[in-house]
Amino acid sequence: MTVALGEHAVADLRRARDHYARIDPALSHNFADAFDMVVSRIRAFPHGAPPVEGFPGLRRARMRRFPYGVFYRDAPDQDPVILVVRVLHSSRDASRHLDH
Repeated sequence: MTVALGEHAVADLRRARDHYARIDPALSHNFADAFDMVVSRIRAFPHGAPPVEGFPGLRRARMRRFPYGVFYRDAPDQDPVILVVRVLHSSRDASRHLDH
């Protein structure tokens, strides 16, 4: 299973890594490792994360050690590709950001 990143997800990841790098560069690397672990879980078990209420086809996988959710769905025109659409901090209103 291929996992691709949408443009919003790429920007979300960049912001999060920059934030953690300002605190401690090692945190930025740990964040990247945690994200890679989530992607591996998604690749192995694409339907393992719970669906997001109100957004048909969308699922949210939680990152370990970091308060972020990885929002993804099947890429409609690229089967069998999983598309990560957003990577959002758990304190953010996900529904507001998922409407984009």
